[in-house]
Parts: sequence; C-alpha cells; structure tokens
Amino acid sequence: MKIDKDGGLVIDTDAMEWRTLAPGVGIKVLRLDRASEEWTIMIRSEKGSVLPPHQHIGNSEIYIIKGAGHHEQAGHFKTGDYVLEPDGATHSPLFFNEEVIQIMFAKGPSQFLDENGNPTFLMDVNMLSGFAEEHVLASA
Repeated sequence: MKIDKDGGLVIDTDAMEWRTLAPGVGIKVLRLDRASEEWTIMIRSEKGSVLPPHQHIGNSEIYIIKGAGHHEQAGHFKTGDYVLEPDGATHSPLFFNEEVIQIMFAKGPSQFLDENGNPTFLMDVNMLSGFAEEHVLASA
C-alpha cells in the first residue's frame, strides 16, 4: 500500500501484534523511512521487564502513553510526558516497575550494548523491517 501524497494512512495499532524486542518488551513498527533512516515504533514494557543498555545514534523523541517510571539519565517520566534523547546519549538499563507504553520516533539507529558497553545489535530501519507488518513495508 502506497501513501497517496494528498491522503494519509491510518494504522489500527490494536490489530497489530506485539513483536518481542527483549524479554517483556514488545514493539509495533508504525513507520520506516529507508532514505532518512527515520522510524516510529510503539513500545510496551511489562512490569518487571528491562530495556537493555543502549546508545542513540540520532535524536529520539518519546511520548509516554501509559505508565510511569524512572530513567537514570533522563529522570522521572509519567503518562503524557515527552522525552527527548539526543544523538550520542548512552543509557543504562531501564527497569520497569509497572507496564509502560510509549511511542518513539527516531532519527537514526539505537545501538544496544552488553554489560561491558560492547555493541550487541543495532536497531535501525533494516532490523525493524523484520518486525514490520505489510502496510509498513509497502509505505517505506
């Protein structure tokens, strides 16, 4: 499905499956743009889950749809908050004490790291295309 220049695209996110990014952390790929390397995902982190350490390669913008928590580098966040994570920011593991749902728009990859700071995998448009549903791939 191509997006018409005068139209748009409505995505029924409730009909999409959560794809596992890490234990207890699921994503739904909403948009991929190979030319700009930008992407938009919805992230659901279950109570007790952990988002591994990572580094942003490009700015990321996040809107918290549900839940609250504490990010060691960015601080406390809650439903309705907007979070900006700048290019180059390196983040410690993020522990979730309750379910958190967020929308993330990234202007480049995120590199996940092991406990020693070594890269384990890159979350970019190529990696996310493996998680994307047909309508996202068709509009990329």
